[in-house]
Amino acid sequence: MINYKIPMIPGPVQVSPIAHRALTADFGAGYMEEEFFDLYQTVSTRLAGLLGTKNDVIIQSGEAMSILWGAVKSCLLPGEILLAISTGFFGEGFADMANAIHAEGSVVEYGYDETIHDLDRIESAIKAVRPKVITAVHCETPSGTLNPLHELGYLKKKYQVPVLIVDAVSSVASTPVNGDEWNADIVMGGSQKALSLPPTIGFCSISEPAWDVIKQVNYVGYEAFESYKDIPKRKDHPNTPDWNGIAALNDVLDDLLINEGIDNVFKRHETVAAWVRKELEESGYQLFPKADAVPSPSVTAVRLPEGRTFAEFDRQVRAHGMGISGSFGKIAGQIFRLGHMGTQATMENARNALDVLRQVR
Repeated sequence: MINYKIPMIPGPVQVSPIAHRALTADFGAGYMEEEFFDLYQTVSTRLAGLLGTKNDVIIQSGEAMSILWGAVKSCLLPGEILLAISTGFFGEGFADMANAIHAEGSVVEYGYDETIHDLDRIESAIKAVRPKVITAVHCETPSGTLNPLHELGYLKKKYQVPVLIVDAVSSVASTPVNGDEWNADIVMGGSQKALSLPPTIGFCSISEPAWDVIKQVNYVGYEAFESYKDIPKRKDHPNTPDWNGIAALNDVLDDLLINEGIDNVFKRHETVAAWVRKELEESGYQLFPKADAVPSPSVTAVRLPEGRTFAEFDRQVRAHGMGISGSFGKIAGQIFRLGHMGTQATMENARNALDVLRQVR
């Protein structure tokens, strides 16, 4: 199905109409034009505000996984240790990425239905393995959870861990992201979630200490961060940039930051998410996260009705013109997910979705 009458896929979400003009415009070669670098600087500065940081923000072409790989490859050498704080599929995935490049991925593992708690476990792991890099996922999309990160940032600083990397791909523009307060060195986002754009842009903030690490590692692949340092000042880009995507992102940021106001954006997401969770439970569904876990404002994970497979359930939902998603890893086939983020975070969309879910229950 190409289009859903009731879009609830947790990314890529329904593209914002605000973005259509820029996405279909004819732009020149960004690496040659002065005005591109002015736009890059403007969008970078605005993204820094959304990421809660005063650090530089780089913008890359490619789906958000590219920026995740770029962070890991740019900060780790073979044999160095990455400590992944995992509450789900993407959290544990950081350790797999470290192992894939011949570094050492260690994991502090919580349940997929939990959020970060019992910080003594993390502190003990830091003291035991002395990592160069700690990673955490703010919004664990496959689980519908939102991790509190302030205390993790405190431990990072206490034990002088060189780099803290935070995946905020599914939280940015749906809830406050506080990179500097978390002592995070690299905070990553993507275009296809609450920013309501196609999956063509990844971005992240980078602290000065992280830049020092990146320079020492000297990774030179396509997604390498080093070649993105000071792009607006150097007026040089390592490849053909996605000028259309960056211009569309600027227009979306106009809409969110100026027209609606970011506090209202956050309130809209929280209001819709809370209503969806309440109505699901009242309709007989069971939410996946534990009662003491922090639920995500951008995506809700729900246990499948007893005796139903996801394939069967998905077919019934699709018959009503509605799009949902399953999940990954250890909980694949056990839950379904509703993406109420970006353009999809409206009460009208939520009400239509719950009408369908009551019918197929």
